[in-house]
Amino acid sequence: MISTMLYSDPACPWAYSESPALRVLEWRYGSQLSWRLVVVGLTESASQYERRGHTPVRGALGQVRFRRFGMPFAPAPKSRLSATARACRAVVATRLAHPGREWAVFRALQLANFTTPLLLDDDEQLAGVLRSVPEIDAEAIISRLDAPEVTEAYERDRAETRSAAGSPAELQGKTATTDGPVRFTAP
Repeated sequence: MISTMLYSDPACPWAYSESPALRVLEWRYGSQLSWRLVVVGLTESASQYERRGHTPVRGALGQVRFRRFGMPFAPAPKSRLSATARACRAVVATRLAHPGREWAVFRALQLANFTTPLLLDDDEQLAGVLRSVPEIDAEAIISRLDAPEVTEAYERDRAETRSAAGSPAELQGKTATTDGPVRFTAP
């Protein structure tokens, strides 16, 4: 058995575009791989994107370039920028309440983020996406986003993804420092 970690975020277009490759790995290696999803938490506040020069129009135009990877993108500008922390917390809350189902929640959030006007920091909109995921009580998950155990697990994920300094990934130029510490990128 090989333990495999996927560092990812529901708002990362690179990670979303890699979904077909991940499905191939799952198909090819099946139960020989033990997967663990670790959420990056790209942004805690939409203002982080604003400071970097992002706009809803720029985001939509950027999505056009990702269509070449074969995943569906609806490059219509969103009503505003949104942070990813709430969506990542939803993934973590699901992992704690329903181990294994976090993958379905993560994929649903990715798909909705890139094909609908979803704002990843709007709890009502997140609940709407979660309602589409079988075996998930959307309201229960949303009600736990700020629970101490969810916050602790989310912060552990964030810390783990930001521990790439000195790693082979950093040596290969496969890391980022968008919010300070050297972090693994998604995917």
